[in-house]
Order: sequence, then structure tokens, then C-alpha cells
Amino acid sequence: MTETPPQTRRLAWVAIRAEEAAVRRARAAAARQAVPPAEHTPPRPTLTVIVCAYTMDRWDDLSAALASIRAQDEPPAETILVADHCHELATRATREFTDITVLRNRGRRGLSGARNTGVEGAHGEIVAFLDDDAVAEPDWTMRLLDGYTDPKVLGVGGRIRPNWDTGRPAWFPAEFDWVVGCTYRGMPEHAAPVRNLIGANMSFRRGVLLDIGGFRTDLGRVGTRPLGCEETELCIRAAARHRGGTLGYQPAAVVRHRVPAARTTWRYFRARCWAEGLSKAAVSRHTGTDTALASERSYLASTIPRALVRPFAPDAAPPKATIPALALGVLTTALGYATGRLRGLGHEPLPTAAALAFRAFGLLALPVAALLWVLAMRMPVAVDRMGGLGLLDVLPVLYWCALGLLTAGFAATLLDRAARAPRYALYTAALVTMLHATPAVLYEHLRYAWAWKHVEVVDQFLRTGETLPHAGELAPYHQWPGFFAAAAAVVRGIGVHDALTLATWSPLAFDLLLIGPLVLLYRTLTRNRRIVWTAVWIYFGTAWVGQDYFAPQTFAFVLYVSILALVLDRDRRPLATLTLCAPLVLAVVTAHQLTPLMLVVAAGTLACSRAHRRVALPLLALTAVAVPAWDLTVARPFVFDQLGTSWSQFGEFEANAHAGMVDLGTAEPGQVLVARVDRALTAGVVLLAATALIRCPRLRRSPATLLAIAPLPLLAAGAYGGEIIFRVYLFALPAVAFLIASWLAPLFGDRRRPRPRAVLLPVVFALLLTGFVFGYYGKERQNHFADGEIAARQWLATVSAPGDLIVAATNNFPGAYADYERQQHRWFAMETSTLREGVVRDPVAGLTALADEYAGSTAYLFLTAGQRAECEQTGLLPAGALERMDRTLSAAPRFTLLLRDRDAVIYRIDPSTASTGTAPPQAAPIRDAPTRNGPRR
Repeated sequence: MTETPPQTRRLAWVAIRAEEAAVRRARAAAARQAVPPAEHTPPRPTLTVIVCAYTMDRWDDLSAALASIRAQDEPPAETILVADHCHELATRATREFTDITVLRNRGRRGLSGARNTGVEGAHGEIVAFLDDDAVAEPDWTMRLLDGYTDPKVLGVGGRIRPNWDTGRPAWFPAEFDWVVGCTYRGMPEHAAPVRNLIGANMSFRRGVLLDIGGFRTDLGRVGTRPLGCEETELCIRAAARHRGGTLGYQPAAVVRHRVPAARTTWRYFRARCWAEGLSKAAVSRHTGTDTALASERSYLASTIPRALVRPFAPDAAPPKATIPALALGVLTTALGYATGRLRGLGHEPLPTAAALAFRAFGLLALPVAALLWVLAMRMPVAVDRMGGLGLLDVLPVLYWCALGLLTAGFAATLLDRAARAPRYALYTAALVTMLHATPAVLYEHLRYAWAWKHVEVVDQFLRTGETLPHAGELAPYHQWPGFFAAAAAVVRGIGVHDALTLATWSPLAFDLLLIGPLVLLYRTLTRNRRIVWTAVWIYFGTAWVGQDYFAPQTFAFVLYVSILALVLDRDRRPLATLTLCAPLVLAVVTAHQLTPLMLVVAAGTLACSRAHRRVALPLLALTAVAVPAWDLTVARPFVFDQLGTSWSQFGEFEANAHAGMVDLGTAEPGQVLVARVDRALTAGVVLLAATALIRCPRLRRSPATLLAIAPLPLLAAGAYGGEIIFRVYLFALPAVAFLIASWLAPLFGDRRRPRPRAVLLPVVFALLLTGFVFGYYGKERQNHFADGEIAARQWLATVSAPGDLIVAATNNFPGAYADYERQQHRWFAMETSTLREGVVRDPVAGLTALADEYAGSTAYLFLTAGQRAECEQTGLLPAGALERMDRTLSAAPRFTLLLRDRDAVIYRIDPSTASTGTAPPQAAPIRDAPTRNGPRR
């Protein structure tokens, strides 16, 4: 009579158990209908079962495994089959198993890569793993889920019983059932915490696996590679990451693991023991010897001695034939471990020629790019000849070569698995230096009019040592004085007379300082250093809005990112986190108007996440108290003055978003191109982030997603002087950069040979940087100030007196707010359209009417190249309007020309009434354009 094949017996067994399970489910349903549900019973977590398969040779075993899942008393919410780089298997499984989800391994070939793919595609709160040659008892899923009643439980594993095809060999000791992937004698007989779970029957909270980055793909068996123990390393890493968490062993959750005849030989026994020793050596390299061998010491000290004496007991169950196997197994495993330590297993494998080439390029590109940048900065650059594209018109080719080489070198470094954090940090520091030190090196004076304005506020603090309750346009700076008081203290501390030097290099200093908080923030979201540094690179390559100059916003933003990094770090106790955050929160509240509101929104958003609620809620309470306490006391005059404007803008999303955008119909062609590239870059960043969320479902549960959308409600709060859309982009960018970096992570590759599609990395980086340089450098014609403008403003300061009126087209010139506590200012092109159009149409009448509003004050008209550039580039005034105004005023009777050169012109507007007895200032001789406006370095 022919013997029934083992596969047929297993399928028949599963069918019988399926019928029994159906009967039990029917009885349980009837019982539930008869008994009312208990109140306050927490819902059961959803479960996804993942089965990984490698070859068509075990199709019958796979069918039996899936049938046992269908036969569960408590069916899982989802079953996923991952085909490990086997096209035939994936195709057939998709066709025949219509009730399950079939995925193809998107990671590295092997069990770890397949499991990670399954975890990424799962939707259940709990993920359970079942081998493709194992079948589960009908109550398996129910027993596993019972172990998750305690929220501290990270994972639960069950008993694995061997299902021998040919029966257990007489010499095979039960203490070595781990050789065939089963529960061995010596493990607990009842539910108990354990160090690690066994792969054929284990489950984890999905959030834990995502948080720690999944299974290591450099461990685990692939083909003939003997290394394993990837489950051990993962369990140790999970316990270290989630302190206080436990891993539970539940013997009642049983699966039966097939043991074919090929695994019952002495040869297989010796090979598997040898491989286990090698694997433990590799794990110890990653986790440390004490942790990696903690259970093994107990095994050798207790389990093995008992196994050696048990055959000699009066009621001996195991035969004496197991003694040679016990001795051979221990000796072979120990020799394998010693060999693995000597061979350095667990270290990175020897790189291929391609990997060596990438490594060499990544090492050499950085110093070569730095050298090219230094040479470019030593070349003559005619910054006074900038056109519609700003610095893009005049930067030398060497600069672009340096930036391109640096980008390619960073991409190559990402493909080098041996690269460490210092190299990434040097690349990022070089990028920040090239982008933000270039204007400081090329210009002789501080760039950007608002930076000059903030310097003048600091100078006022240095002069008077007090705030001004009524400073007009600059009132917010005195009602949120934290940044300026701190800057004044630094100026006094370093012994200089003003803040100009501090302001000149502040963009570089602030951006270099921001690297640290960004890295800390991203490390709370992932342990993958390549994702961390890619996100940092993307942030600096897309932060085109220019909010990094000498300003309260820059100071507050660095603190804002630091606070987020502290809040998201769950390795610190909540009280310690709040202690560190409190002074930072108070500094933000006293330094800026908008950032504290963003901090309230971000804290409230994070409070919606259970994982961060313990810290986010107290932070929200602290900030929600500090902000109104400050706004309703120190900042009360400004807040109440702005209530009407804010209320009228509240809820106007579209109007607020468009308030600060360039009018493409009136701007000059170069600025139209710059504006379009800016918008394309912003749209591209948003599109990449949205694609990341669509293609990577696990990112939707990341705090980065919450932080990316948290700034959007600010659009409803008001236009914030036309800048709210740029501030929303700025606050969302750190989180958005992380989402994009996570989506790009598969391009890095985790194999020894870089993937061909990795060429997309430098392409993406180059496109993002192209958008950045347009947005950041494209407006430099109006941000750069020549010597003549500086000298003319200094001369005006000497001839004007307290109480005088300074009239200009815009405030885009250095010293626009010099002595603002004693002098008055009007910017006619930035006021109402009626005033602006009236001055352009009839400069004499318009300006004299404006000056006559200030009876008893001497009025000065100050026009500069910076004002002309801003008016022409933004379309604020018609092209050539200021030149025509100058020609008209030169012949007007009430306008006395005091100074003219290539960069500035100054008129005194004489009063319309009789003189008060004070002689007006004498006119200075008209000067020609200074010769020092040539090329600068």
C-alpha cells in the first residue's frame, strides 16, 4: 500500500481543523449574541499576518500555511504574501490566492528584505510572521492578540512544534530543536517575558518595527549565506529603543513547523550549529557581547548540563544517543562563534569595484569642490553689473562647477554604506557655506535692507538701553525685543561698536547652527543616517525664501526646530524634556510674533498623536499660557492695533496666500522668470512630499506628516504683511524634507552594488538646487548696496537733524531707519496707490504736499540705486520713473539738490512758508559717480 505524502497529510489536517474552527466560530458568535458586551472593553487591535515565500518548490507547504490562516478562530484583518524576487511565484500566487494580498519584495533579496516589504504594505496594528512551511493552530491569532492587553508589550511569540516528515531521529536532542527553527527544551513552559522571539512564530506592533527601521538586511540567510539571527538583533534593538517595553512568549500560540528529511542528518546539524555561531558573532558586533549572549549563557549554564544528565535518570525519556549530539552541537557552535569574531563578521563586507569607485569619488569630491569655491571667490566678480537675474548673471563658472561637484559627491556618499556622520556633516557644512557665505564674501557691505533695519534697532538698544513703547512702524521690535536685546548683549560682549559684522555673517552662522537641531529632529523619526542627512541636504537645498538673515524670525526658527527635536525624542523623560523646552519657549515668545503661534499649532497637532501626547500636551499648555500673557501685556498696544486688520483677513486663505506674490504682469522679465522658478520649486517640493505619502503608507503615521500640514491653518490667520505664504512654507519645510528623503531612500540601495536608478539622486538634488539659486540669488540686484549708497546715507545723517523727515521711494537702502527714534520716514511707493500714482504723475506737487504735512520739519528726498532696482524688478513703479522724477525735480524751485552720484541723489524740500529762522543746510557740491564702484571680490 502506498504511503500518503506528508504534504497531503498536512492539507487534510488543515481541512479538518478548518471545519472545527468554523464550528467554534459559530458557537462563539451565538454566545456573544446571548451575552451583552462588557462596558469599557478596549477594542482588539487589528492583525496582519505576513508569509514570505522564496521558491516554487514549497508551493504545497505554502498552500497549507495559507489554509491554516483561513481556518483561524479569530481571522486576521489582512493576510500578505511576499514573494522574494521570484516572478513565477508572485504571478501564480496572485492568480490562485485571490483572498490575500501578494507583494513583491522591494528590498534586498532575503528574508529580512521580504519581511520589511510586508511590514510597509501592512495596515494592521499588529503584524504576525508565519513561515511558508509552517501551519498554525486555529487559535493561533487569538492567543497572540491576547498578549497585547498590556501597552508595554512590543511583541509576542509562540511555541513552534516540529512536524517531522520522517520522525525525530533518536540522536536529535530536544534542547537543539532551534536547529530546525522550533521551540527547544529550556524555554519557558508558561507565558513569560523573553529576550527574543523565534522567526517562524512571532508578532510585533507595527509601529515598533517602523520606528526602529525594520529587520537588518545584512543579517539573515540569503541563498547559501549562513548568517541568521536577524530576529534576535531586531528584538534587542526594539527593547533598547523602547525602554520599559517587553517581549512576551505565549506557549498557547502554537504553529507546526515542517522538518523535511534533509534536516535530520548529522551534516545538516553540524552546518546549522556552525552557522548559528557565526550569526551570534555578527549580532554581537551590532548589539554588544553582553546583550547578544545573555540568553546563551543561561542556556549553557542550565539547559545543557540538565540535558547531559537527563539520559542517566531512572525514568529517562531521552536516549543516551543524544549525548554525542549535545557535545558536538555546543562545540561546533562555540567554534563558529570564535571564527566569526576572528573574521569580523557583522562588519561591512568587502566592497565591490563599483562601490570602491563611489567611495573614492565621495571622498575626493568634497575637498576639490571646496577648492573650486575658494578659487571662484578670489576671482573678480562685477557685482555692480547684476541684471534681472541677480547674482546668477555674474557668478563665475568655477562657482557652478564647485556646487555641481559637491552635489554629485554627496549623492555618491549616500551610495557608500561605509560613510559615517562626519562626512555627511562636512558635505552639509560645505553646501551651507557655498550657498550662504558667497554674498558675504563678494559684497563689501551688508546685504538686504531688512538686515540693515534690524542692525539699526540693535544700535538703538545700544544707544539707549531701553525699548520704545511707541516706535511707529518698528513698534513690534520693541514689543518683542528678545532677539534685539540678545544681539545687543553679544555686540557688547565681543567689544565692537555696532552689529554690522555680526549681521553680515549671520546667515552662514544661523544655517550652520541649524544643522544640529535638524539632525536631532530627524533622528527622532528614523535611525537611518542616510535618510537623516538627505533630509538635511534637501532642507538647505529648498529653503529659498531667505528667512535666514539677521532677524528675529531666524533666531526663533532655530529655537522652534530645537523644541520639536526635544518633544519628539521619546528616550528622555517628559519632565526633563519640558525642563529643557521651557526656556526655549519663553525665548521664542519674547522674540517673535508669528513663531509662538506656530509653536502652539505644532504642539496641538502633536498632542493628537498618542506617542507624543505626554510631552506635547504640557508644552501646548505652557505655550498657550505664555503667548497671551505676553501679547496682552508687553505687546498689548500692537496686538490691539492690529485686531481690525487681522479680523478682516481672517479666513481669507487665497487672498492671504497671494498677498506677497510678485505681480508677473508688471515685474521685469528677469524677475518674472525668477518668480516662476520659485513657484515651480515650491510646487515640486509639495508634489514630492505628496508622492511620498501616497507611495509610502508608513509615512502617514509619522509625526513628520503632522508637522508638514500643521502650518496650513496660519493661512487663515492673516496675510502677515504679505509674507504668510513664505512663513508657512518655512515652517513646513523641515518635515516635508524628511518625507521626501524617506521616499528617496530606496534609491540609496542596501546591496553591495549601487542600483542603476541611483543616478536619480544627483538629478533630483540638482533640480532642487537650481530652484534654490534662482529664488535666493535672483533678487540680489536689489539686495546689494554700493559704496555710494552707504556714503550718501552717512552724509545725510550729518546734515539732517532730529525731527526731520526722510522721504524715499521705498525703504530698500542701508540706513533707512537710522535714528528712527528721532527722525520721521515716509516711503511713497509703498503707501496707497493714490499717493504713489500722484507722485509719479506730478512729482513736484506730490512730494511738496507730502512734505507740507510735517510743518516745522525739514524734509529730505533720498533716492538710491537700491530703490530703483526694487521698483523696477517688482513693478512697484513704472520703469524709469525715478530717473524722470530726478530730472523734473532738478528744475523745481522748492527742491534743492544737495548730492548726486551714480548710486544716490539727495534733495532738500524747502518749506512753503517763511523760514523759522534756522538756516537750511548748505548744499554739498554735486559729485560725479565714484570710481570705487568697479568689480569687487
